[in-house]
Amino acid sequence: MEEASVVAPIGNEEVFDRIEPLDNHGGTSNSYLVCINGQQFFMKQLKAEYVNNPRYRVMFMKEFCKGEEINHPHIVSYKETGVNADGPYILMEYLTGDTVAKRLEENPAYFCNKANLDRFFTQLLQGLKCLHENHIVYCDLKPENIMLTRINNDVKILDLGFCETDDYAFTAGMTKSFSAPEQQQKERNELDERTDIYAVGRLMEHIEEKTGKHLPYPYRHVMKRCIEKEKTKRYKSAEEVAKALKRDRRIVWTLIAALVIATCGWLYVEDQNDLTGKTFTLNGLHYTIISEDSATCMVTGRDPNMARDDQTGDINLYIMEYIEVKGRTFRTIEIADGAFYEDGEVASVYLPTTLKKIGENAFFRDTLLASVNLPEGLTELESKCFFQTGIQSVKLPKSLKSMGGSPFAICRNLKSIIIPEGIKELNLDCFARCENLESIKLPSTLEAIKRGAFWECRSLKEITIPATVHTIGEYVFYYCDSLKHVYNHAPEPQPLSVIFNRRDVTIHVPAASVEKYREAEHWRNFTIVGDL
Repeated sequence: MEEASVVAPIGNEEVFDRIEPLDNHGGTSNSYLVCINGQQFFMKQLKAEYVNNPRYRVMFMKEFCKGEEINHPHIVSYKETGVNADGPYILMEYLTGDTVAKRLEENPAYFCNKANLDRFFTQLLQGLKCLHENHIVYCDLKPENIMLTRINNDVKILDLGFCETDDYAFTAGMTKSFSAPEQQQKERNELDERTDIYAVGRLMEHIEEKTGKHLPYPYRHVMKRCIEKEKTKRYKSAEEVAKALKRDRRIVWTLIAALVIATCGWLYVEDQNDLTGKTFTLNGLHYTIISEDSATCMVTGRDPNMARDDQTGDINLYIMEYIEVKGRTFRTIEIADGAFYEDGEVASVYLPTTLKKIGENAFFRDTLLASVNLPEGLTELESKCFFQTGIQSVKLPKSLKSMGGSPFAICRNLKSIIIPEGIKELNLDCFARCENLESIKLPSTLEAIKRGAFWECRSLKEITIPATVHTIGEYVFYYCDSLKHVYNHAPEPQPLSVIFNRRDVTIHVPAASVEKYREAEHWRNFTIVGDL
């Protein structure tokens, strides 16, 4: 590339003082070192043969859009995007150091030092946790995509080009030797945090292979669970992997301490007063102490022989705000993952005002459960917490901060939903296949409607999309057979892949935005009316 072909970034009058090609090119891009006012940047430029390919241009734009949203010390930072005479490019921070692949080739002993190993995986898992919290599955974790910086050997996760997100369709990629089974089977709908957890385990295996030495016990134990073929058997999150490594390290030291005590003839007596992690049954419900220090507990299930309703024979759950155990009072703040999974007999539940979180699959397929009053103060609804229940209406509390994927999917009796102000996104398959859903009110704070949020809501006739929504994922309104009118208040058409399976839908938009919608990809396939 000649320096004369490079122009200033769009919207920025600065010019490149210097540009030099680098030899670490990717499969679809070339790499350059550029200087602007003395500061160095890494520039990634789409190769000429891919410039006019829509798929690769979308991937390139996705990488920047997602990277720009992230600000984390262990993920490369994205600065700016633009177009010059050779096509689109991305500017990001310039890093010096070694990729993990290079370090393993030139200095494998680095990872034989346990302090280095602990530091590396601690920082890597922190970076992955940040990506997952931003609804990004990295998909291509491998030694070539992780850098150890020259100064301080800090981890930097590179290259988001192959990542999976809800709002960019069919742009995820992988490297086969580090990819999870669901990736190799091309099950895009199955990709989630656990896909990256598999790659973490493969990375541990790779380090063993390259160093020629087994990893310490905690890592070998964690590694085996990370690389389980069945996704449900893996750790659920990067944070859970990190905790497991720390916990297993504590177990090792506990065993060593116990051996020393036994050898020296010391008498070891367990502290019987420590209640953390212990479970107690009160009125047929199991409560587990989360922390004795914070005096909190969670509900983990019920006794199969708990008392039933005298007339119906159903199970009615009453979860207490506070429980008394051995003279201590504990506050109930959580319902554990899978606490009442496919119970089949739960007809009603009282949720305490102290509740903060309802865990993943907590009431999964409890089809008798027809109503639930979510208390103010509740902040988290995890994935599939009310999946395929008999719930008829939902009013989400104003305190709610986040919802996982499919929290109310396949609730076939659900007819109405009120979503409070403050909610910023509707996650994957949020209300999918709620076939009797007739009305829903979206809050003015909403920014993103993720993939399949209203898939197969066949009774939904109209919906109003607030002006703040900038992201609409694919298949959002697929098989919404009755949906005829969409009132989209966004002044700029949202980038789309495919959200309807038909074209007889009228899109109502702001009068000043009519032409933009009529020219926009996918929106132009529908009748556009400027009456807002």
